[in-house]
Amino acid sequence: SSRTSPVLPFQYSPDVDLINQGEAVRHYEERFYNNGGALVDEDLAQVNYLKERAFKEPVLALAAAQVLYMFAWFRKSGEMVRENVVAAAQLFDLSLQASDCGPESQVWYDYACDIRYMHAMLLYTWLGETERDAQLGRAFATRSAQLLDVVKQVPRYAAFKDRWKSAVHISFNAMKFPDAASHAVWETSKVGVGRWLEENHHIFRAELQAILDDPRDLYTQLRRIDDSREHLATPGGWETVRIVRYHQWFDLFCEMAPQTCELIRSRPEIANCNFMNVNYVKLNPGTHLKPHFGNGPRLSAHLSVLAPEPLRAGMTVSDTRLMWVEGKAIVFDDTFPHSVSHWGKLPRYVMLVWFCHPCDDSNEHGQSCPGPLDDGF
Repeated sequence: SSRTSPVLPFQYSPDVDLINQGEAVRHYEERFYNNGGALVDEDLAQVNYLKERAFKEPVLALAAAQVLYMFAWFRKSGEMVRENVVAAAQLFDLSLQASDCGPESQVWYDYACDIRYMHAMLLYTWLGETERDAQLGRAFATRSAQLLDVVKQVPRYAAFKDRWKSAVHISFNAMKFPDAASHAVWETSKVGVGRWLEENHHIFRAELQAILDDPRDLYTQLRRIDDSREHLATPGGWETVRIVRYHQWFDLFCEMAPQTCELIRSRPEIANCNFMNVNYVKLNPGTHLKPHFGNGPRLSAHLSVLAPEPLRAGMTVSDTRLMWVEGKAIVFDDTFPHSVSHWGKLPRYVMLVWFCHPCDDSNEHGQSCPGPLDDGF
């Protein structure tokens, strides 16, 4: 054949898998976002070659796993490519062989061992829950449990291992604040931000509705002006408009929704927080967010501002399933594994808030750190 053999489209290190991960993600991230949040068929074929090579060369396993997880979960049509999810789990698993990630490792964080194990366990658990073949489903769940047993042997996690009944019980906040209460979902009425969101729902809703009712299609214009990069959702399914992110306010939005911005500025748990972020998200019908976890130290809240169909969208946090109900806030620890699904027929709009973890003493947020048995602060 006169056709040339495929080549990797990024700089390849024969020795350091973290370099390969960085180069691969950088290359495919640009391709992904330039095509509107999906890889074209030519790119998917190239990723398939990377996947095949990675199974033979473990130094490529982490690169292939991250690319498959981040950019090749969905096709442009929204169809899930399940074989890529399976391969991502297996390659995160295989990447442990290409690094010093045993329980006694002295370079646990330098080699991103926590991320490798967490992603492998997260994906094997999800595959086990969603697999139609019972025997294969058990095999996925068993491998997740085996990896968790290894993680429990890591000396730095000795204080948590009894809490971790399965991979979905692991959270980065719990590791950072071992003496504090740890909940996947907090009781909204006992959290200041949760109460505040619900009390002001009518204001948020009125200003959002005015934007949506404007004949100029303002929501879409705002989103395009300040386009958010998103790789977690079905292509086109999760349309984000920034209100404020890391203290960078979207001034044009605040001109159109001044009370919303004024209310957000009034909350020290948000305004004084390094990790602060408030967005509106339009969740389109049929959208799914793949299982993922955030970085601490922070907590999250979702306020369903417009949810025209009751009980048609919800999320899973750890092993807790929740429904989005208009006017109700969900306060949760997004450093636990979580995912979202919308199986209704109408879009819904959610205010998404990141705010200070109450035990994070590096920010003047006005919250008190709850003890191990507390369920509010």
